[in-house]
Amino acid sequence: MTAISFASSTEPRHHPDCCMAISQPLLHNLANLLPHGPAISVLSIGSGTGLLESLLSQLLEDSYDVCGVEVSPNVNKYLPEQNMFFVGGTWDLCSQAGKSHAWIFTYPRESKLIVQYLELHDHANLSKIIWLGPKMDWQDYEGVFACSRFSHLTILEDCGAAAYEMVVVAEP
Repeated sequence: MTAISFASSTEPRHHPDCCMAISQPLLHNLANLLPHGPAISVLSIGSGTGLLESLLSQLLEDSYDVCGVEVSPNVNKYLPEQNMFFVGGTWDLCSQAGKSHAWIFTYPRESKLIVQYLELHDHANLSKIIWLGPKMDWQDYEGVFACSRFSHLTILEDCGAAAYEMVVVAEP
């Protein structure tokens, strides 16, 4: 099975290799949210198997570099090895974050990790953070963004996510 054949659905569908329900509209919306320009670096923090990132990468132009960050190298199934970075634990930060133009957090486990990324990395290149997760978890994260440089929040409606999930874009 190729990764793209799974994502041909217009309705959000779950896959055992991704926390987020995936649909073509969701992937297209995510692709359109990313910054534009030459050599754009996207870092998906907590990418798991890399399915979502791989599907997104297939939609983007060659000028985009979509990479994943994960704790265990054994989890990645879909991203090329050169597009994966590994950290020591769920508390550890990836040094590549300071070079990225956009961060994606899909179903992050706790808001403290986002706080750490925002506090410890230079954001010179960073223009967007995309949060994907359950609507019921958003209250735990909203304050983190509201108290940061990335306090301009846009909640996407009808974006191809499952009814109980949401997509939030945080910008300076």
